[in-house]
Amino acid sequence: MSKLRQFLETVDEEYLIGLSNKGIVKRSYKDLENTTVEITEEGEEIRGICGDAQVVLKLPLTNSTCSCPSTSICKHVIMTLLTAQKADGEAQKAGGKVQNVMAQETTSSQGDAPSQEINTAAGEEAPKEEAPKEEAPKESASKVTESREDSPKEEIGEKILRVPSEKLKKALSSKDWIKLLTQTNFSEDFEIQKEKLITVRNAKTNATVKLMYPLELSTCSICHDEKLCYHKVGAILAMQLQAGVCRLESLMDAAVEQSEEFDEESVPEVLTDLKAFLSELFLIGGARLSPETSLGAERFALRAHNARLPKLEDQLRALAETIAGYQGRQAKVTVSSVMQRLTECYAYIELLERTMAEGKSVYSLAGAFHTAYFDVPELMLHGIGMRAFESATGFAGKTIYFFEENTKRFYTYTVARPTIYEKSNVKYRPQSQTEVVPWGLNCTLVQLSSATIKLKNGKANEAGRLSSTSQARADLITVGGALPDSIGDTIYDDFEELWAAYRKRMNAMGEELSEAEKLFLIRPKSLLNMHYDEIRQKLLFWFEDFAGRRLRGELAYSKQEEMAIRSLERLVKKCGEGKELPVFLGVLYAEEGECSFYPIETIGEGRLTEG
Repeated sequence: MSKLRQFLETVDEEYLIGLSNKGIVKRSYKDLENTTVEITEEGEEIRGICGDAQVVLKLPLTNSTCSCPSTSICKHVIMTLLTAQKADGEAQKAGGKVQNVMAQETTSSQGDAPSQEINTAAGEEAPKEEAPKEEAPKESASKVTESREDSPKEEIGEKILRVPSEKLKKALSSKDWIKLLTQTNFSEDFEIQKEKLITVRNAKTNATVKLMYPLELSTCSICHDEKLCYHKVGAILAMQLQAGVCRLESLMDAAVEQSEEFDEESVPEVLTDLKAFLSELFLIGGARLSPETSLGAERFALRAHNARLPKLEDQLRALAETIAGYQGRQAKVTVSSVMQRLTECYAYIELLERTMAEGKSVYSLAGAFHTAYFDVPELMLHGIGMRAFESATGFAGKTIYFFEENTKRFYTYTVARPTIYEKSNVKYRPQSQTEVVPWGLNCTLVQLSSATIKLKNGKANEAGRLSSTSQARADLITVGGALPDSIGDTIYDDFEELWAAYRKRMNAMGEELSEAEKLFLIRPKSLLNMHYDEIRQKLLFWFEDFAGRRLRGELAYSKQEEMAIRSLERLVKKCGEGKELPVFLGVLYAEEGECSFYPIETIGEGRLTEG
């Protein structure tokens, strides 16, 4: 069976509408009731004679031709296609191959002998002498059909999931790509069904996209174009996001990193849309914020970046973080905190609008960008820990922590996936989902967290967050090997010196430290007074240095930290037996006038050089 005939078996009415339009498809069905279409198959083409028109069907179907004056997919092409579908179906039922078929069903007598009619009534499909010839084709057709039902559908879906986001981005203008990422709700707008074809419906735009591979075979009910249009890109991206093979936040970060063209005329539109968004949040109130609210603020942050309003971008990201903290029931984040952030953003927007109304440039108030990724020299990175997380905004993932032996600086790499789809009734899901390891490394994320790698052509932001850019490559030196001697200079066993180092970093930055800048390594003498705080939902304990100074430690009492809690309980017992404690990697921060330490990982025995 030719590829064209195999493909025609998957075509349905919605696909035809996407290929042409609804009116032409309806007209084709109606005309077929009174029109005879003759078709013949020649290799990978099907030729049809439809009245005075001569049609040639070929893949992709947009390359099909007709002798009529129409410059698009006309009714003659649709009628020929429908006739070929019907002929193929009848041929499979009969167990034979039809070379020349009429479009209308013949209701007249078959002209067979009476004995054949009796045999048919008795359940036999042909005279006895022809029966062996009939059975083999029937079985063959059945096997072909079964193969197409089990294999190609899954293969098409997997291929679409592997379409690189860079290809999708290049199909659109920068403005349309930003619009798609920031103004589309991929979890609610799209419904994905997997039948003969993968159908993606967008409730917001009423676009129905039939996805096929190669992508040129896909159709859109709005654009009717074989190219990757806005609606096809949205459908593919929705499918990838709902399957968890990419992350919306990463795509938005990449858009920020690569954005070069900024349109001043977009500022009023951004401010108007943002005021409407914030006004709605004021009316809803903190108690009724949806899980999507934080992500909505992140989307507006990207639009603010694209409009060259970095100060507004920072305020929106702070708003998103505050909302996420409130929804995550963090004790320090209250409704008042959320409302304060909302008020600050709204007041700043009104200031920008007044400035524009006076005919002045808003860029005098815009601030400066400081979160861009930049090239870094070759890095010798040593994995020293990993932390799993699950955010209130619907993402879960892992952050890996590295120590760079030459600069003695900490770097982080984060990979995350959306979890909101795992709890929804999404109709399409891949059979398997594998973790994505950056920079072409052939290892797992767990192995990477204790590996030594040499990173070349890498990028990082000022906070030490590493980019997963495809331009970077890394060599895997070893897994679980000894850490360099230089890491010893960053380990604190005196908590007074630890606090002084923290204050020095705070004074140097003049603002809130990033996660990488809050990272410290400590070697305590003992671990004391472990207890559970029911109000704050945290496990509290104390580290003590060799001079008797104490540092409060705390750990969120959650499923993600369950293993860490068990490890701490074992260490308390070990300490009580007089044994030495390991080195702790963690985040140091000041809260309510007190210095606190959030442990992330312990450095395993044998990785640290004595002395």
